[in-house]
Amino acid sequence: MQFDRAIFGDQFLSLITAAIPLAGCCFYRVEGGRQVLGHQLSSLSPYWLDRYYHYFWRLDPLHPQRMSGSRERLQLLTRDSVCDDTTNEYFEKFLMPQKTVHQVELYFRHGPQIVAGASLLRSESTGVFTPDNLTFLERLVEFVEGNVFKLDDDHAQSGISGLTPREQEIATLIGAAVCNKEICRRLNIELPTVKTHVSRVLAKAGVRSRAELVKKLHEAGQG
Repeated sequence: MQFDRAIFGDQFLSLITAAIPLAGCCFYRVEGGRQVLGHQLSSLSPYWLDRYYHYFWRLDPLHPQRMSGSRERLQLLTRDSVCDDTTNEYFEKFLMPQKTVHQVELYFRHGPQIVAGASLLRSESTGVFTPDNLTFLERLVEFVEGNVFKLDDDHAQSGISGLTPREQEIATLIGAAVCNKEICRRLNIELPTVKTHVSRVLAKAGVRSRAELVKKLHEAGQG
């Protein structure tokens, strides 16, 4: 069965919130080592996620596209580390209105490329991330990369040629019997977009229905 990063995101959020006190956190996918999408939230407002998509990602000093040349597994942002106007705007107008003042960003790589990440947030009352917390998080990322994400491949062999990375995700979810509305939720895209992707996947697979596609994926050992 192909690795499902959306399911892993739900599992990761459950694990991390049980292991470390947080004001909120999210898990997201990264396409092409740069494009961040598919945020899965825990104790965070969708309103601020929408604000992030529309503006604040440009200011985010921990955005994965700024880490493409680094091998760091995590980065820490606090009030004391703010060193320029752009970061200050991100801190003052994005983090603080959410009552968060400490952010740790985790970067998960598949080979040299960042394929997923997580934002962990703490408030003044939750307190700073301790050295023990940071050591635990770095080891967690290392474990995930070595034992979980090695199963992942954005260009996994599905038995269907010509799929884009997004279509591969759609095919994998269909193979797992995930309905269109749930695909919308997991990938954070609109229903008409999902239907368009499904139609393209069916066409490229040379089948006429989801049932035929599921059968083909299972025969290829991917469903």
